[in-house]
Amino acid sequence: MEEQAKWAFILDKDEFVRFSLTKILKKYGFRVEEIDDLSQLEKRKKDLKAGVILADVEIEVLEGRLPLLKKWGERFVLISPLITDENQVRLKKIGIRRIIKKPVEPRVLRRMIRAISFPNGGKNPSKKEDSRFCEKGGDGG
Repeated sequence: MEEQAKWAFILDKDEFVRFSLTKILKKYGFRVEEIDDLSQLEKRKKDLKAGVILADVEIEVLEGRLPLLKKWGERFVLISPLITDENQVRLKKIGIRRIIKKPVEPRVLRRMIRAISFPNGGKNPSKKEDSRFCEKGGDGG
């Protein structure tokens, strides 16, 4: 039986961020696709089952997509330059648990990906030690 490809969908307006994330994720064995809007993912439900979504979007946009966010669960990663305590509370209320602060550091992204469970036997990048992973990147704020 052929292992299903792991997809990574990237939604970010910054071309450099998209380029960097694509390079990192391909290194970890993902098939990467850049998207312009979360609605594009509705047609890709099969790929989402073994995928991860990294998105820099406003909270209001996420609040408008609650049914889809529930389906993605832990495989949705919000990337943002500004994460306040108030934003974290609001994000948790809508089900966003994984947050990486920009600029995205490759080691933080790798830890985040390793913490995600992929169905259908998808494998995560290997690492020697197993530990609990932090949910914020950047300067640790």
